[in-house]
Order: sequence, then C-alpha cells, then structure tokens
Amino acid sequence: MVADPRRQRSTTLRGADLLNDPLRNKGTAFSRAERQALGLEALLPWQVETIETQVERCRLAFHAMGSDLERYAYLQTLRERNVTLFHRFLTDHIELAMPIVYTPTVGQAIQHFSHTYRSPSQGIYLAAPQQERLEELLAQACGGPGGHSPDLLLVTDAQGILGIGDQGVGGIQICQGKLAVYTLSAGLDPARGLPVMLDVGTDRPELLADPCYPGLRQPRLQGEAYTAFLDRFITAVQRVCPGALVHWEDFGAAHARPVLEAYRHKVPSFNDDIQGTSSVATAAILAGLRGLGKQLADQQIVIFGAGSAGCGIAERLWRLLQRAGLSAAEAADRLWLIDRDGLIHTATPSLAGGARPFAKSPPQLAAHFGAEAGEGGHGPGLQAVIEAVRPAVLIGTSTAAGAFDQAVVEALCSGGERPIVLPLSNPTHLAEITPDNLLRWSQGRALVATGSPFPPVVCSSSAGQAIERVIGQCNNCFVFPGLGYGAVAVGATEVSDAMIDASIEALARVIPAANDPEAPLMPPLSAVQEVSRAVAEAVAIAAVQEGLARHATTAEAARRRLEDLRWSPVYEELEALS
Repeated sequence: MVADPRRQRSTTLRGADLLNDPLRNKGTAFSRAERQALGLEALLPWQVETIETQVERCRLAFHAMGSDLERYAYLQTLRERNVTLFHRFLTDHIELAMPIVYTPTVGQAIQHFSHTYRSPSQGIYLAAPQQERLEELLAQACGGPGGHSPDLLLVTDAQGILGIGDQGVGGIQICQGKLAVYTLSAGLDPARGLPVMLDVGTDRPELLADPCYPGLRQPRLQGEAYTAFLDRFITAVQRVCPGALVHWEDFGAAHARPVLEAYRHKVPSFNDDIQGTSSVATAAILAGLRGLGKQLADQQIVIFGAGSAGCGIAERLWRLLQRAGLSAAEAADRLWLIDRDGLIHTATPSLAGGARPFAKSPPQLAAHFGAEAGEGGHGPGLQAVIEAVRPAVLIGTSTAAGAFDQAVVEALCSGGERPIVLPLSNPTHLAEITPDNLLRWSQGRALVATGSPFPPVVCSSSAGQAIERVIGQCNNCFVFPGLGYGAVAVGATEVSDAMIDASIEALARVIPAANDPEAPLMPPLSAVQEVSRAVAEAVAIAAVQEGLARHATTAEAARRRLEDLRWSPVYEELEALS
C-alpha cells in the first residue's frame, strides 16, 4: 500500500503535548530513540511495547468493565488519547467492539450525554445563535491536525436519533460512532472525517429542564428559520470544505427528505437513514429471494412504518422493480406502506411526500378490503393487509415493539411458504419481533435479519430438523462505509442512484442466504471489511462510469485511489522537527 503523505512522520510537538495529540500519540509504543528525541523518557514507563501488547491490555480492561455503558466510556477515552490504538482494538475485536461504539450501545450513551459529558471531544458544534458566523466557525475546525480540510462531514441535527427521537447535542456521539465504523470497515483516515452537530435547539422537555444539558436550551428552529440555518451551513461547507462529502444522519422525519433533496445536487451527499437503510434492506431482500429461487418483480412487499427509513426502502424497491421491467404504477402496486393510521392511502391524514407514490386509491382499497375501507382517513391494519395481499416480504421500521405478533406471523406464513421478515427498528427493545418468536411462530420457515444484534436461535429447519439459525444483523455498516469511502476516494461530485444501486448489488452478492435459505440473511460483522471493500469498489467504478469522479477516469484508476487512500491502524515512526 502506498504510504499516505497526510499521516506525517515528523512533528514539532514534544513531551506532554505529543502525548496529548490523539493522532500521533503511541503511548508505551514509542521507541527508545523517539522517547529521547521527543522529550518522552520521563513521561513513560520503561518498557517499549508493541501495539499488540497494548491491544491485549485494552481487551483485559474492556472485559473487566461492569456494563456496556462503561465499555463505551472506556473506548471513548481511548479514542481521545490514542486514535491508532482505538482503531486497532476495533479491528482486532470487531464483533466485540462494534455493538459498543455503534448500535445498540451508542443509543444508551447518547441518552446519558448531559450527565457524562466531560471535555471537548472530536467533533464540532454549530449552534443557531452563531449562524451568521458558520463559515468562520467551520474554518476553525477544518484546519485540523496538519491543516487539512476533511473529506467527509458526518452531520446531524439529532432530531431522530435511532429509535429514541430528539436527543439534542448528545447526537454528536452517533456521528463519532459512525466515523469509527467508516475507519474500521472501509479504511477512512480518521483525520479526514469530522463529526458535525447542528444545534438548532431541542423539543425534549427533559433536556430543556435539565441544568446539566450543555446544548442550546430553546425549542427547535422550524420552517424558514430552520431552512435558513441549513442554507448557511451548506454555503459554509462549499466555501471552507469544497468537494467534501456530507453524510446526513438521524434527521427527523419531517426534515430528512427535504434536506436531502435540497442539497444533494449542491454538495455530494447522502442520507444514511433513507439511502443506507434502504440499501441494506434491499440487498437482504434480493439475496433472500435469490436463495429461494424467486424474482423481485413477482412479490408483494409490506412495510410497517412510513417514516424516512420505511419510505426510503419503498423508494429503492420501487426503482429496482422498474429496472426489472415493471411500469412505475405496477411497481408501486407491489408496495404496501402502513403507518399509525393504517395502510397509506390517498385520504390518509398528513400524507407525507415520501409515501405519496405508494398511497392506494379508493378503487384499490375497495378491491382488496371492501367499499368501506379507508373511511374516516384510517386504512386497514397490519394483519388485514397481510391477509389480503399475501406478501412475500414484511419489513418493520416502526419502532413499535412487538407489532409482529403471533397472529401476524401466522397470517404471513399462510400466504407464503418462506416469508422474508426484517424487523429493523432499533435499539433492540424496539424491534417489531424477536427472532426466537418469529422462528417459533413460523415453525422455522421465515428468513430473518434484524436491525439490532440478536443471538442465534435453535429451531426446526424447513425439512423438520433442529438447527441453529444465525441471525444476520441488517446493519447499515455493510453499506455506508463503502459507499462514502468510494465516493470520497474518486472525488465524486454527487452520490447518484446508480452508485447506490451498485452498493446494493455488491452487498447482495456476498450475503450467505443468496445461496442457501437456511444461511444468515446478512454477512457476519467479522466480514465487514471485506464487504466494504467490495461496496467501495462498485461505488467508485459506478461514479467513473457516470462521469461523476473528479480523481479517476477509469476503473483501474478508481481501484488505485481506493488502495492509496486506505488508512490502517499501524504506528508510524516519528522524528523530531525543529
């Protein structure tokens, strides 16, 4: 691999200042020569240790913690002190550490942010009262170590964090967690990513009343005031970080899609909740159907939860159904979206724009559910829809825990031999169904992938034999790191639908269930680096083919960029620079 010149080998820092620089600190791994030249001899214990020894010490400390929140705090402190060691620990212990730095534990940590915040951490906070100075403030942060502008901004306003809603400035920790996954999975240089918290206030009463809440204590900006703040932010990005990729994260349902549509052609950007979630779910569906010998165009699909994630999945499936030969109307007819008012139809109260293409007409309601269906604005419920349309796929993005009950599962199985069920809501306690209940009630017939991690389940196979089913996690980490890294590596001017389609197909090809319905419907977390490489390559080449890549004009050039820019958690020798 070509050495990345941005990871400097010389430094003017000395002594404690060097140990306090998380990007250059090596702790006990500094050599004798480095300790002498850099003024570290009296500040470190005698032994010169390898990074492997340091990782083992971290593992022992990690296991000694009494709770996942303590483990999260430990890893946060490690990252603030030694970025390379933090990422090496994650790399060597992916399945152990990923659920801590990312879902589900990061959600718990965010909820405790006001009472655990200790000191400035990696990332920036841009607050509404500062909006006239956003360019100046962004420039302060984008100088960064070595004076480099970031390649990727991971941005949230924290209105729709995971399944727990408005969390105010604590939401910056989802950005930190996802950037860690970018580095772990795809090899993004941690010095080139920046977490950005857009503090536009909070509507959570507990935060507004909490004297320890460190964010802006006022209701969230709305309407034109909110839009003006976002406009100023994007203008600042264009001027201070030209060409940087913007990853939108955990915006509320009312803002996620308008923000994406308003800015996706102004700066290269994507929304992980809409496009990342939809890509992972769609890849799981494609792989599951292939393993069953079925075609997507022949299936009916029910999506329970019509927020940004549910509508994003519907849109992606709609696009793929049309690519499979259906008309737009025929493709929409295959998709059935349900929210709190029942099946989405043209008279649904507060019909959101993202759900509008899939709203069923009065004649469609009458044909499936009778002439009185939809009266009063409320559509048929989940079980009624399943019994009427006999779907092959059921997706949950509702955060309605336990919504897929035994009656729903039995109705689903009566309409199809091997249904695909994706209870995607997280954290874990918000899942629409647990895999053990699903497999018990379906007598082992269902194919399942979940939004949060679940342990294996012993159940009966389709042949009646007792088997252990590994539960695949439909985790966005299988798409967004490769998607973002591929776009950054070739300098994509836009994140196009074709680039996202390429990420889906790359993931679907490596899902075990594509070849065996009894195999997991997602790869194991231990394969996330291999998967991310495949996704990044597919995305980068798609960008080249569309003429959207500033830094590559051929597929081979794109592959070289991917390899040349990939960062590894390995210490480099430092020399004193006077």
